[in-house]
Amino acid sequence: MTTQMLIRLVVGMAMTLVVAALAGRRVLWLFKLITSGRPAPGHTDDPGQRVWAEVSEVFGQRKLLKWSIPGLAHFFTMWGFFILLTVYIEAYGLLFQPNFHIPVIGRWDALGFLQDFFATGVFLGITTFAIIRVLRSPREIGRASRFYGSHTGGAWLVLFMIFNVIWTYVLVRGSAVNNGTLPYGNGAFLSQLFGAILRPLGQPANEIIETVALLLHIAVMLAFLIIVLHSKHMHIFTAPINVIFKRLPNGLGPLLPLEYDGKPIDFENPPDDAEFGRGKIEDFSWKAMLDFATCTECGRCQSQCPAWNTGKPLSPKLVIMDLRDHWMAKAPYILGDKEGPLESTPEGGIGEELSGEKHAEIHHVPESGFGRVVGSGPEQATRPLVGTEEQGGAIDPDVLWSCVSCGACVEQCPVDIEHIDHIIDMRRYQVMMESEFPSELSVLFKNLETKGNPWGQNASDRTSWIDEVDFDVPVYGEDVDSFDGYEYLFWVGCAGAYDDKAKKTTKAVAELLAVAGVKYLVLGTGESCNGDSARRSGNEFLFQQLAAQAVETLDGLFEGVETVDRKIVVTCPHCFNTLGREYRQLGANYSVLH
Repeated sequence: MTTQMLIRLVVGMAMTLVVAALAGRRVLWLFKLITSGRPAPGHTDDPGQRVWAEVSEVFGQRKLLKWSIPGLAHFFTMWGFFILLTVYIEAYGLLFQPNFHIPVIGRWDALGFLQDFFATGVFLGITTFAIIRVLRSPREIGRASRFYGSHTGGAWLVLFMIFNVIWTYVLVRGSAVNNGTLPYGNGAFLSQLFGAILRPLGQPANEIIETVALLLHIAVMLAFLIIVLHSKHMHIFTAPINVIFKRLPNGLGPLLPLEYDGKPIDFENPPDDAEFGRGKIEDFSWKAMLDFATCTECGRCQSQCPAWNTGKPLSPKLVIMDLRDHWMAKAPYILGDKEGPLESTPEGGIGEELSGEKHAEIHHVPESGFGRVVGSGPEQATRPLVGTEEQGGAIDPDVLWSCVSCGACVEQCPVDIEHIDHIIDMRRYQVMMESEFPSELSVLFKNLETKGNPWGQNASDRTSWIDEVDFDVPVYGEDVDSFDGYEYLFWVGCAGAYDDKAKKTTKAVAELLAVAGVKYLVLGTGESCNGDSARRSGNEFLFQQLAAQAVETLDGLFEGVETVDRKIVVTCPHCFNTLGREYRQLGANYSVLH
């Protein structure tokens, strides 16, 4: 073995063993932290769709390609790293043999071409990312940038590390061409090009360049691994896991039922020690914690959020980032490495000496959330999950209550983070455990409970729109006593019955049904709110009451009717989702048309 080969072997393997130990320790720590979360049932059903989600979203980059230019750049960068795995197999082989090649396929020009093609694609990809980050910088366009609030320094570091992977790659390959150790011919076009550039230096110089560049190439990869495991780029490893374990393979779906220890809570007989919702970061499920670890800070969710785009303080991205940073900082207490202090906010709130620097001066994050308390000290463990700036809350109440639960964030997220589930769970705790919610909701809850509609209108006024039309509208319980002879129930909804603008839609749809000869009826005063607004506001108990009442009414109407013929027409999208999807959690199954 020559001196150069001995240097390659000793230095290369020494670096690898040290980094492998550090990386293994970090992976084990992350595994323990994520699995410390509470149970999360329902993430392994329908394996066929889950495998398809993995194929289409991870390997096909389906969600990312909705954004054509950055999507293509990410596609080539990701696939470049898949292909470049073969390069690192060769790199480690070269530590032992100067002319190493992968068995069977290691001399195919097609493989050499693919390696060089995707290396070029990766370089073009990171160049595209750099241009996008410069043109769309928060310093230039403020809140309109999807990178507003993201840790831009870490992103630039990773782009720099990827660049280091590429330039060390071409040096190794170019010098290998001149040393006669590259197992590929002219198909490896980029390698041949750099071989021609390095050829005038002579073979002795090329041998030194190959050894130095090879060790640098391996060192860059190992350093990159450590950076990834300690940054948002952890998604390289966690995103494929998060995608295959997402809540539903085919979309956001209904809100999750309120659970305790992985089982839905029976409100008639709840466990004595049950807590409703998530009041501390350690109360979240393992899937939620996997979500926190997977966030890429790409800002696609933020760019599509109607609350953020209308000037509200809510950014779905910043919510996940604040939860993640608080979770990571509190990890020593969660894992038992530190003894937990008393669970109470320091008297008088968080003092200036405990507060972080203003994020707006560092990476454009408003002074809220995680940055209010820094470090992993007792103050981090005792701060409330939701609270004002004075209380040191990780999530500000104004942020929590700005969400309209439309699901745009979940739809846009390329790694299938379920923002809505986490926001609703925090709301549930605030409403049902702390009784801390906006004063407007007190009126809403009271009206829903006593009057069966959000505005406190009389039930007798639900049929007032019928008096304003010149055709017959059969009312169940008044004009007819059963569903026999009818095809559809027209569920009018609260807005459709009480709001003057929505009533125009109600009357128009009723007229269309009548003119078309469709046999339908309405519930009239027997209809009440389906409970959607209560559920979205975190009052799951009230939702269950209203839903049980509605299901009892509907099942009474459809008694003896086959499930396929239990057809309901709605004009309200909230009614459409609640009756058709949310009520299935209560065992009710209807065909709902919008």
